[in-house]
Amino acid sequence: MWAETVARGMDDWKELPSRVAYAQGRFRVLESRWRLRDGTELTYPLLESPSFAIVVGVTGDRKVPFVENLHPTPGLRLLELPGGRLDARETPRAAARRELEEETGWRARKLTRIGQYYPNPHWGTFAGHIFLGEELAEGRIHPDPGEALRPVLLPIDEVYRRFRQGKFRGGSTIVGLSMAEARFRALGLLGDGPRHR
Repeated sequence: MWAETVARGMDDWKELPSRVAYAQGRFRVLESRWRLRDGTELTYPLLESPSFAIVVGVTGDRKVPFVENLHPTPGLRLLELPGGRLDARETPRAAARRELEEETGWRARKLTRIGQYYPNPHWGTFAGHIFLGEELAEGRIHPDPGEALRPVLLPIDEVYRRFRQGKFRGGSTIVGLSMAEARFRALGLLGDGPRHR
């Protein structure tokens, strides 16, 4: 259990029974309760949610697939890297492969895991898994019901020009592009890095 892992690093904290404040599908908001050595009791909101996978892909003509994505709750339309939540018993790699094709119509013949991060470790249990997608081939777009998105291809140099200007606002996109930049330079796809292909 996630809380047990945390508790191993806080030997003087005692975990108390949590209360489910809200639940919908695979999402739960808990009131996570703890007692300190001096008897003080603390309560934290904790969101239990599936982890997710993000793909930073590049086509043969050095373009990066994005999706223009509508997020109704905060009322935002963002340009983001393709990705989404892991289905039950799905591996991060399988989710990355599936989400890339569902949202952009591209299939990655080569997927390399380049990192993992926690979007908000203060109150969430979920992690983001970042993959580099290479040797892309055209597939078929088939977004999930209720997804309002539009695939967009941008030249890689344009992507990183916008990135340096702070044009991307989605956290997973910012992290994904940061993690992928050194790989792109090493492959000779960006800036003056060595060309290996």
